[in-house]
Amino acid sequence: MIKEIPLLLYLNSLTFIIWIITTILFRIKKVKGFVALILSLIFTFFVFYYNYLILFEKPTLQSFEKYENMGKIILKPRVEEHKESPEIFLFVKINDSVIKIGLGDEIEIKKNTTFTIEDVEGIDKENLKVNFVGFVGNQKYNDGQDIGYKINYKDLRKNKAIEKDKYEIEIKKKDKKIGSVFVKFVD
Repeated sequence: MIKEIPLLLYLNSLTFIIWIITTILFRIKKVKGFVALILSLIFTFFVFYYNYLILFEKPTLQSFEKYENMGKIILKPRVEEHKESPEIFLFVKINDSVIKIGLGDEIEIKKNTTFTIEDVEGIDKENLKVNFVGFVGNQKYNDGQDIGYKINYKDLRKNKAIEKDKYEIEIKKKDKKIGSVFVKFVD
């Protein structure tokens, strides 16, 4: 097999020699020089095209050959680290009954009822906070942890409601929101 680079050098040298011969023929006899000029142009065109193929196209094709056997490349969208999951549940104690609520769910509670957020199940509790948005459990220091505090409608900040009388309970791990449970107060 002939190596491309030595062949390139040979063809470029040959092109240079052909052009010298063409100029000599053109000075000797104009008709033969004109025919040599046409043939020299055709030969030069093919040599330059070969240069282009070897020096520019071939390296590009070789760089993409490694992808030939990979088939289709499927790009997956980036998914958030913590997504609302049905395996995580919030336990709320209402009138001595414990209710299990999944993330993204909404419950209705009467406005005159007092309830307590008891626990979270399905996730490691280290650096976990459950914050009832619009309620401050510890009046001296609001750390955003509302587990164990008695909550009723009259203690809530009404400007923190998502909709009329609808509030959000955020579940966060290391200050990253994992999911929410919604509470709607009814008469």
